[in-house]
Amino acid sequence: MAPKTGIIVAGPFITKTVSHDELNNILIANSLTVSESSQLEQFYQGLPILSPAKIGDIGTLLVNLFNHKLYQPNQTTITEKNASSLPNPITIINAQDKAQIERRYAAEQALMTAIASGDELAVKQQNSSINRITELFSNRIPNKPLRSTKNICFVYNTLCRIAAHQGGVHPVYLNAISEKYALLIERQNTVTGLQSLTTAMALAYCKLVATLSTNGYSPMIKRAIDYMLLNLGHHIALQQIATEVGTNPTYLSRKFKEAVGLTITDYINNRRVAEAKKYLVRKTPSITDIALMTGFNNVTYFIKVFKQLVGKTPLAYRNNSNRRES
Repeated sequence: MAPKTGIIVAGPFITKTVSHDELNNILIANSLTVSESSQLEQFYQGLPILSPAKIGDIGTLLVNLFNHKLYQPNQTTITEKNASSLPNPITIINAQDKAQIERRYAAEQALMTAIASGDELAVKQQNSSINRITELFSNRIPNKPLRSTKNICFVYNTLCRIAAHQGGVHPVYLNAISEKYALLIERQNTVTGLQSLTTAMALAYCKLVATLSTNGYSPMIKRAIDYMLLNLGHHIALQQIATEVGTNPTYLSRKFKEAVGLTITDYINNRRVAEAKKYLVRKTPSITDIALMTGFNNVTYFIKVFKQLVGKTPLAYRNNSNRRES
């Protein structure tokens, strides 16, 4: 009697962190647009990273699991034997500790204010204070500085997210960046790396505010801008936007021009060209692919709009960028 064979599928997982360029290649290969880039990035960042040794262990486990009779597991409870290592619940706050706590909260508030206003320089000026705070918290869990530092970095991720929301960034963007840094924090394996990551995280939230904030606009204009930015890679019609915000196209067009200083078409084109420039600094994809990815359904129109706004064609912009790199 021939032995039975079969296939066991385990996953999904990845063997290394997916780079930004690799994500862009996946975006292009699957004919996606810039509107789907954050979801794609979020998906890959959520996948577990397994080493070759771990993959081998899982494979061995699965193969043997289906070649042996089932064993019933026994539950085991592990208790802390060294009670003296547990923290003392009673803490006396002296004047020095009080001042230190007050400085920490002041630094956190200064960081949140800087992020909420999109002030990159002010965020950078808080770096030393943030690093001191992460060092201070590195011993909060006894003998586990990495775990302690990760915990405070998670707190900073939340603070940054709240600050960026106060700065007028749509929750869709905040959810993506918050999950991104939560995963990066957990994967980091050094305290120094966590400190660098916290700095990068604060700047990333700050840049979101600088580029995507809708503060200062009326609720209607906020909703219109959010709709356009979230659908930038797809066809956007004036009637669609008006329906989304609950008004008529003529009224929306007039109010948008008064508030933003641009027509809706000009605003969309400016945003699309800004996205296109990010891809033109690469040797791939093609000009046509970039036009389609960024919501232009006609490459000729894309080239015309790009030249009007940038002063040169997309090809000239790419060639110039490549010369600077070389």
